Amino acid sequence: MTYLPRRMNDRHLQLAVFHLNDLCVSVQKGMQNYLSTAALEKMPGVEATFSWLRRRGVRICLLSDYNRSRTLLLLERLGWSVDEDGTVQEIITHQHRKDNPVRLAQENAGLSTPGLCFAAVDTPELLRHACAARVHFNLAICNGRCAYHELAVAPHHAMLDTLLQLPNFLLEHLPGVGETGDATSGQPLARPPRLRLPRPLSRG
Repeated sequence: MTYLPRRMNDRHLQLAVFHLNDLCVSVQKGMQNYLSTAALEKMPGVEATFSWLRRRGVRICLLSDYNRSRTLLLLERLGWSVDEDGTVQEIITHQHRKDNPVRLAQENAGLSTPGLCFAAVDTPELLRHACAARVHFNLAICNGRCAYHELAVAPHHAMLDTLLQLPNFLLEHLPGVGETGDATSGQPLARPPRLRLPRPLSRG
């Protein structure tokens, strides 16, 4: 089912919340307890998506199923750093033990209103958490942990096949976020504008 985001003033998107496990990285089956040697697969487009968002001033928070030490080991093996100028800015560990990990991410980021955030997640439980946290866009990503039919019955704004589709979704639904400059002319692109929040999505 789909629902409408709440109406809000024109603001900049400030926080993106992603599920780390299965959506951002896949760990070799049966090797979750051997992260130092398990085969890892970064999901298509994940690093490019993070970079695209960071250039637009959007902080990134990852929701991890693991404890902190195992999460940091996984990120180290991926070559992802966690700091203000890093790959991501925040991690929430043992996310399934939190009352609402999406709301916790909003609180940790110090958002003035919950709608300055979007969530890209791959389980019905996280979609419900994102809905309760009143994110502006609650996006179900279909190449992660749960199948399309499981995600379709949970609250969401849109369903994307992969994270590769996320930038185009934001470009389509947020005003004035097109690239500036000419990447083919050899001239550097101007710093991309921040992602301004629009009127609520219409039912589609």
